[in-house]
Amino acid sequence: MAIFKVTFRNALNSEGEPFELPADKLNANGVVIDSYGYVEREIREGDSFSRDLWEFEISDKDADRFVEGLKITPNVIEYTKE
Repeated sequence: MAIFKVTFRNALNSEGEPFELPADKLNANGVVIDSYGYVEREIREGDSFSRDLWEFEISDKDADRFVEGLKITPNVIEYTKE
């Protein structure tokens, strides 16, 4: 299994709270996600967005296709494969 850690940019509302679940907008490029989960949120002072870290587990054979999907998902800041 391949594990990806993906950081999403998430807009904040007027109270400074995250506006949506950015992982819902993930383009998995047709890859079946075996499991996923929220890891942590970082809000830096002065930013109008949070950085939300999620972890996704997929089949090793689908890793390249998954990466292609991450590259076209607009709110992905960065990702790593572990």
